[in-house]
Amino acid sequence: MPVAFITNDFTNLGNGTEVPGGCAYYRCSLPMFASGQRGMLGRPSFHERHGFGIRETKDRAVFGFDTVVLKLVMFRWTPKQVEIAQSLGQRVLVDVDDAYDFLPEVNAAWEQTHPERNKVMNRDHYSRVIDAADTLVVSTPFLADYHSDHRDVRVIRNGVYPDMFPVKHQAAKPVIGWVGAIPYRGGDLETMDWLPGFLDEHDLWFHHSGDDGVSRIEDAIPLNSDRLTVAAQQPISEYPSLFQWFDIGLVPLSDIPFNHAKSCIKGLEYAAAGIPFVAAATPEYEYLASTGVGRVARTGDEWVGHLTELLDVRVRRREAAENRRLVRELHSIQAREPEWQALFSVPGSLQQAPSRIAAAFS
Repeated sequence: MPVAFITNDFTNLGNGTEVPGGCAYYRCSLPMFASGQRGMLGRPSFHERHGFGIRETKDRAVFGFDTVVLKLVMFRWTPKQVEIAQSLGQRVLVDVDDAYDFLPEVNAAWEQTHPERNKVMNRDHYSRVIDAADTLVVSTPFLADYHSDHRDVRVIRNGVYPDMFPVKHQAAKPVIGWVGAIPYRGGDLETMDWLPGFLDEHDLWFHHSGDDGVSRIEDAIPLNSDRLTVAAQQPISEYPSLFQWFDIGLVPLSDIPFNHAKSCIKGLEYAAAGIPFVAAATPEYEYLASTGVGRVARTGDEWVGHLTELLDVRVRRREAAENRRLVRELHSIQAREPEWQALFSVPGSLQQAPSRIAAAFS
């Protein structure tokens, strides 16, 4: 039976259709593709005699999965469900791509998952789910070290699907840009206090892709509105279009443990889209730069120095081509296939045939 990738991270397109959110796409959809199995992805369901399953309709679900991967499933009843599923022989994996214990208060997820503010779904329940998992799959060595007391931790870094991104044609005069959701990046944009002066000095524009219509990037960086353009957030199916508006990418990250745990997925996206980029020197961006992809900066002067070099369109075109080649070779989901396949080579012991039955949804 295929592996079930179970999550509530979906975006409703408004016509009854759902697509995976960003976390589910990179840690469920692409791994399902890379695992070489006929995996299934969907919202969680549970039955005391069948364990975890995937919701199929309003009142029915698919069961019989030997192995399940839980992604951001943090309900108060989930830890007990994990225990029951394991007693039935299901192998329960939990994927962790962020350090929720280190969430800064300025990040919207801090409020959303706070145990006192959300009794049903919160990071305390999530910690118990993580502790109970048979195997913990993490995206960075930082997360592996943090969870090193767990009995089985596997590091599988994020990989991108390069063909998803149309390649940016580099303009002679560049636009500098950033892709991100402001409410979940509190404190990061504020580190770029050097940016307005750089834009003025070189008569450049800045573009923000991922505008939610509420948060304003000008509240974090005092940008001149005459030098700013924005593009609205998009579901994952349209997400690559957000990278076509600019020529140089930025990855601003404040120097905090939460960001030390983060993967370099934004840089991989920029590189796949043919956009040279500069990132804060967090562990994963230093690792990425060591493989030849991207630039890192520790001080305002280093940021300005890198960007000044990238004003030369010839430099950008050479760097874009090399970054894209290396991402395809080293950091694509195709390059991660052996790791995901090895993860699922150890089966559980659930002795059930696939079935579709009525079930409780969680």
